[in-house]
Amino acid sequence: MKTKKFILSSMAILLLTMLSLPLSAQIKFGVKADVGLNNPSFNSDALKVENMTSYSIGPSIEAMFPFAVVDFGIEASLLYNDNRMTVSNLSGEGNEPQEVYNRYLNLPVNAKVKFGLGMLPLRMFATAGPYAGYLLSGDGINFQDVGDDIKAKEFQAGANIGFGVEVLHMIQVGLNYSVQLTDNYAHEEPNWRDPLNGKTETWSITGAVYF
Repeated sequence: MKTKKFILSSMAILLLTMLSLPLSAQIKFGVKADVGLNNPSFNSDALKVENMTSYSIGPSIEAMFPFAVVDFGIEASLLYNDNRMTVSNLSGEGNEPQEVYNRYLNLPVNAKVKFGLGMLPLRMFATAGPYAGYLLSGDGINFQDVGDDIKAKEFQAGANIGFGVEVLHMIQVGLNYSVQLTDNYAHEEPNWRDPLNGKTETWSITGAVYF
């Protein structure tokens, strides 16, 4: 039920954003995706986290307002995000490494600026803004010497900043820097908490096609 409400609320935000835009805005719909570039490994006295990967894909809307030198507008997306990692317990015996999957529905809303490169059929762009995410499904982390499962939090939030290039007024490729402002996991013991929530800054390569 919570997932359905989040999806409906996210779609309502996108729709209201589109309807509130002036008629002068150049509105495009498309598909956006990104792949995480980080593959970190974290260690503590009790826990090891490695092989962290992430990708996202989903619909997107772009609304730009043309000015004399640059175009300014907003970009909003509804992205299915898949995160994977391998978790090992270093303090217990007989505990096999666990493959953990967490799937979020993310809603990034960015301010966006575009500017041309003279006579070249290319335009540069830059984006910045917040994002929020709701957990669709997540694997609990359970080892023999842990009383309760360590479960992923249902909500995450952060901020993005990115830049890239647009080709033929429809294909966009860029880099995105993301800072996470919330923890992914809730657990009181520092030796468990730090590796699971230690990666708060990530880089990803993004691609989008707008029509």
